[in-house]
Amino acid sequence: MLSLLRPRTLFAALTLGAGLSILAPAARAHALYDYGDKNTARIVSLLNTSAGKQDGFHMVQIGDSHTAGDYFTDYLRTQLQQRLGDGGIGWAMPMYASGQRLARVGYENDGWELLNSRNAGEADYPFGGMIARGTGGGGQLTLKTKGDDSPQQKITMVISQAAGDPPLHIIDADSEVQDVKARRADGSWSQATFTARLPFIVTTEGSPNTRIGGWWLAAERPGAIVSAVGINGSELSQWDRWRAGWMDDLALGKPDLIALAYGTNEAFRGTLDPLEFRRTLETAIDQLRAKFPRSAILIIGAPESLTSLRGGTCGQRAPSLNAVQQEQRAVAREKHTLYWDWQQAMGGGCSMRKWVNQKLARKDGVHFSQEGYERAAEDLLSGLVHLRAGATSR
Repeated sequence: MLSLLRPRTLFAALTLGAGLSILAPAARAHALYDYGDKNTARIVSLLNTSAGKQDGFHMVQIGDSHTAGDYFTDYLRTQLQQRLGDGGIGWAMPMYASGQRLARVGYENDGWELLNSRNAGEADYPFGGMIARGTGGGGQLTLKTKGDDSPQQKITMVISQAAGDPPLHIIDADSEVQDVKARRADGSWSQATFTARLPFIVTTEGSPNTRIGGWWLAAERPGAIVSAVGINGSELSQWDRWRAGWMDDLALGKPDLIALAYGTNEAFRGTLDPLEFRRTLETAIDQLRAKFPRSAILIIGAPESLTSLRGGTCGQRAPSLNAVQQEQRAVAREKHTLYWDWQQAMGGGCSMRKWVNQKLARKDGVHFSQEGYERAAEDLLSGLVHLRAGATSR
């Protein structure tokens, strides 16, 4: 059975005169809402019956720095793997990205450079928005485990090679040696698959045309996988910088639940157009539904964030945060998705400064401590494992 952390009382904000708020106990035990997602019954079955152990369960969270730190998602990963078994590591960025982390994977690299769709200019970015590119000489890229031991993983590499590019030379922890090539050698993105145990070393013989767009790592037995696919500072609209076929890369992971965790960076734009933000979110959901008709969609509402801890009784909220949160919930209702209200899970409006004082959030008023991310993830996890098929929230 799943072992949750200590039970907590959630709070909702009650608005008083002059815009002041106090915290009062909320009626709900968690902040997850089901607005009629047609795949809720499938999620319920995978999380609460033997089906999850037999077929596996894969949650893919795509977002900004709240995802890129992998604290929030690692709590979900650890707890769900205790419940369903360890299904593997999941998605991993192609190489180390400065200021980002993955809980289970570390990197060493020499002779590779990273292109990031947020700030590195034009490229045909695959899913995840990053590219590891050889710099011309022979290079080595190592993926290593952060745990004491790593079982064998079935690995699918998103890769681009041109005609004449030499294969990648791979040596894993068991000294197994493999030569791996892309399925297509025409400069487009395809994949290469192999089995290895971390750490493994990838060596290229100097081809500047070889590019890696990410890794999918799964155990040989089914179980739970939670993939954290984030870029610091990113916004949902930046999906437009990814290649047209990037959902084919996502399809390699066979997601059961796709979570969209954006909104914080949009909230800090004082010139945000709420209708444009809404259209971007609606389009994203329509595209995901068309490509993944059996996957449930979860919108993660932007948490409370502050431009300053000073001012008023609560600090200064990000200027467009209210609009972002309102549009996220409205789209969840309209598109019949799952919706998790991160701000409600914190205690409602006017809660960030309290979280900072309790060392659950950082002094920037935006990001959380590891304990804060884990406490928030506990609320989402409680909602997921207590989902009931056909019980639509209004």
